[in-house]
Amino acid sequence: MTAAPRLTWRQWLLLAAGLLLFALQSGWSSTHKSAAFDEQYHLAAGYAYLRTGDFRLATNHPPLAGWLASLPLLGDATISLPTEHPAWQSGDRFLFSDIFLWESGNDAQSILLRARMMMTLLGVALVASIFFAARQMLGVKAGWLALLLATFEPNLIAYSRFVTTDLPLTLFILLAVWWWWRWLVQARWRNALLAGLFAGLAMGAKYNGALVWAILGLATLIQPAPFRRKDSSRRQDAKTQSLAEEHHSGTEQSSAPSLRLHASASMPASSALNGASWRQRLAGLMGAALTAIVVLWALYRFTVGPVDFLPGNPPLPAPHYWQWFWNTVVRIIDLQGARVDFFMGEASNRYWWHYFFVAAGVKLPLPVLLLAMTGFVLLARDHRLRQLSVLWLPPALLLLLGATQVLNIGFRHMLPAVPFLLLLGANVAERIPWLTARPRRAAIATSLLASWLVLDVIRIAPHYESFFNQLAGPWQNWSNLLVDSNLDWGQDLIELRRVMDERGIDTVNLAYFGKAAPEAYGVRYRPLPSYLRFMEGREIAAYNPYTPEPGWYAISATALRTGLMTPETVDLYKVFRHLEPDARAGYSIYLYNLTYPPDTAVVRPTVLDAPLWSVVPEALEIAPGRRAQVKWLATPDATIFPQGEGFTAANEATFQVVNTSFDNVLTLLGYTKKMDSTQAGAPLTLTLYWLVGGAPMPQPAPTRGAPLSTFVHLVDGDPARKIAETDGWPTALRGLEPGDVIAQRVILEIPENTPPGRYDLLVGAYSPQDWRRLTTTQDGAPRDYAIAGMVEVTP
Repeated sequence: MTAAPRLTWRQWLLLAAGLLLFALQSGWSSTHKSAAFDEQYHLAAGYAYLRTGDFRLATNHPPLAGWLASLPLLGDATISLPTEHPAWQSGDRFLFSDIFLWESGNDAQSILLRARMMMTLLGVALVASIFFAARQMLGVKAGWLALLLATFEPNLIAYSRFVTTDLPLTLFILLAVWWWWRWLVQARWRNALLAGLFAGLAMGAKYNGALVWAILGLATLIQPAPFRRKDSSRRQDAKTQSLAEEHHSGTEQSSAPSLRLHASASMPASSALNGASWRQRLAGLMGAALTAIVVLWALYRFTVGPVDFLPGNPPLPAPHYWQWFWNTVVRIIDLQGARVDFFMGEASNRYWWHYFFVAAGVKLPLPVLLLAMTGFVLLARDHRLRQLSVLWLPPALLLLLGATQVLNIGFRHMLPAVPFLLLLGANVAERIPWLTARPRRAAIATSLLASWLVLDVIRIAPHYESFFNQLAGPWQNWSNLLVDSNLDWGQDLIELRRVMDERGIDTVNLAYFGKAAPEAYGVRYRPLPSYLRFMEGREIAAYNPYTPEPGWYAISATALRTGLMTPETVDLYKVFRHLEPDARAGYSIYLYNLTYPPDTAVVRPTVLDAPLWSVVPEALEIAPGRRAQVKWLATPDATIFPQGEGFTAANEATFQVVNTSFDNVLTLLGYTKKMDSTQAGAPLTLTLYWLVGGAPMPQPAPTRGAPLSTFVHLVDGDPARKIAETDGWPTALRGLEPGDVIAQRVILEIPENTPPGRYDLLVGAYSPQDWRRLTTTQDGAPRDYAIAGMVEVTP
C-alpha cells in the first residue's frame, strides 16, 4: 500500500476541532436527557460486574458496554450497590436495576451523567476511526468528508451519550472490519490479530456482535485474490515504490507527528502484491477467531463450565456467554408476535420486512443518504465493489437481517451500518474529480453540505435521538411513521418537568414509555397505563379510555400508538390521536389540556374489578354529548355513592359519627357495626364511611403498587398493644371526585383468648408503598390515627 501524506499541525487541529465539536454536542445534550429505557439495565449489570466481579446480571446482553460505562464510577464509595436484595440473589436484572438506580438512595442522574461520559469518549473514538479508515481506504479528501459527516450525524451523537450496547458495538464492528480489510490487502499478522481483538469486543458488547463474522467471512470470499508476478517484476515495483516514497518525503515535510496510514483505493487490485492469499486468509480467520475467543474468555474471567443447549453439556470457555447467547436467540424467536409494534400507521403483532428500509430513509440525514447511494454507484462504476466490499457488506447484511422481521423496534439496531454509509458517502470526494478540481468549487460544495448538516442538527438539538429528516414531514407526523427508540425511549422526563414549570402545570396524568422513575426528575403525576413501569394494578385498570376525566395529560408517543403493546390495549389513547398537542416535552412526550364543553352531561357508573378498556362504551352509558366519570371497585361488598347520592347511613340509629379528616384526602364520616358488643373468637363486622376530600393522596418516589390503604386496629389502651387488625381499600383513586362517599366493609377477627373488656377502635389511612400514614387532629392532639370509638368484648 502507498503511504498517505502526514497530517500537518493545522490538519491535526482541524481533526481535534471536529472531535471536540462532536463531544460537546454529545455532552451538552446528555444533561437534557433522563434515563433512556435500557440504560438502567446495562449500567446496573456493568457496575455490579465492576464492583463484585460477578456477571450474573449480564443475561440479555453481555456486560462489556455497562462495564466500560461504569469505569468513571469506580472509587465512588457513596454509590450503594444493594447486593443484599433478593433481586440480586435471583439474578433479576430488571428488578435489581430499579432498586439500584431509583430506590437505594443513589443520585441516579449524577451516576448516569458520569457513565455517559465514557460513552461519549467511545463516540469520539468512533468518529476518529471513521476519519482514519476513510483516509486509508479511500483517500485524503474522503477522510475529511467522512469527518464532516460523522461530526454532525445525529444518530451517532444520540447514542454516544446513552449507556447502551449500540455505540460500543458500532465502534468495535467498524474497527474489526477495518483491520480485517488491512489484513486482506496487506497480510501482516498484526492486522488479523487486531481484527480478532475487536471482533471479540464486538461480541462482548452485544450478542448480535457475532454478525461481525459474517461480514469478515463474506469480505474474505469477495475480496480479489492478490496478483502474483515474477520476482523481476516485483523488484521493479519495489524500486518504483522506493522512488515514489523518496519524492513524497521530499515534497511533504511536516513537523506534526507522523501517522503512517495508507490509501490503497487508488491502486488497482492487481497491484496489491502483498494481499493475503487464500491460504493466508484461512489462517488469518483462524487466528482472528482464536483471538476473539480469548478476549471473550478474559471478559468472563476465564471461567469454564458446561452449557445445556449442546448434547452432553460439554464444558466451554465463558459458559455464561454461550448459554445466554443461546437463551436470547431462543427467546427472541419464541416471543415473535407476543407484543404489538408500530409502523407507518399500523399497530400490529406481526412484523414488516421493509421496516428498516423505511427507517433508514427517514432517520438518516438526507445528505448522508444521497452521498452514500452516490458513493455506492461510483464503486460499481469504477469496478471496485469487490476491492471495497467491506463498505457495503455491513449495511447490506443488517438490512437483510432486518428483513427477516425478527426485531422491528428501532433504527438503533442499524447503527453499526452508519459508519459504513458515511464511508460510502465519503467516497464521492475522491471519485468525482470535477467537484474538487478547483478550490472555489470545492469550497462552495463543502460549505453547502456543511450548512445542510449543521442546520439539521440545530433544528433537532438537543433531542438527537428523535431526529427525522425532511422526508418525514413536520414533527407532528413523526409518530405516525415510527415510535419506540426511533422517537421515544423514555428520555424526556427532564423536558417534561421544564414544560410543566413553564406552563404552571401542577400535576399531569402520565402515560410514560420507559423505566425511569418520573419522581426522580421532579415530575408530579398520576400514573396511566404505560409500558413498562405502569402495567397493572387498580389505578391502571380504572383509566377510562373513552372519555378521560378533564385535566393535563402527558402521553409518550409510543403509548399513544400502542398502549401497553398488547392487542387489547392498542387504542387506550385513541381519543388523543385526533387532538393537536398543546405542548411537547422534547419530541417524545405530548401534552394535552383535555376539556369538555360546559354543557356536556356527566354520568357516574361503577365498574367492578375489570379494566375499563375491556368494557364497551355503551355499558358505561357514554353517548354523544355525555361523558362518564367512572368509579372502580375491587370488591362487591363495598359501595361508592357518587357525590354522596344515595348515602343514607348517617341517618340510621346505629351510625357512629367520627367526622375526622385525614390531611383532606379522606374524611372518616363514621361507621356502623352489627352489634354493640362481640364475643372473643367471633368476627366483628364494621362498615366504614369515607368522604373523598380535595387533596390528592401523597405519593412516594418511585411510585410502586397501590397508592392507598386503610387500617382498623382494636387496641388495649396503648396503640402498640393490638388485639386485632385489618387493612385494605376497596376502590381505585382514579375516577373518584371530592364529595364521593365510599362504604368499606371490614372484618376484625377477635382472638379466642381476648380478655373481656372495652377496647379502643383505631382507624387510619396510609401508603402501602412507604408506610407513611395520613395525619389528623382529635381533641387538639395531632395523630396518625383516629379513635373511632370503643368495642366491648364479652366472654
